[in-house]
Amino acid sequence: MSAGDSQPKTVTRDDARDAVAVAPVVLTAAERQRAYRRRRRRAAIEAIGHENAASRVTLLTMLGHDLAALEARTAPEHMMRATRNSAKRVLNAIVTRYGIEL
Repeated sequence: MSAGDSQPKTVTRDDARDAVAVAPVVLTAAERQRAYRRRRRRAAIEAIGHENAASRVTLLTMLGHDLAALEARTAPEHMMRATRNSAKRVLNAIVTRYGIEL
């Protein structure tokens, strides 16, 4: 037995002999669309309170949701106040980001 045999064998990612081939996941168009909508909903939820850092698409999604809720007028008054405040924060973020003067 030589000194080299006593060392444990290290395996790297580049060692193709030990690598297991992983096939890419193929999604249907409906699955991709569902995943996209899920990411948009999650982004809108995570952006609450952090509107200034949110993407344009997320801000517009949030604004659309808030305006639809305000127009429907089906929520209790305390929820309507929260929705108005959310819409104000989103509009403020948009106006500030794009330098819109009102």
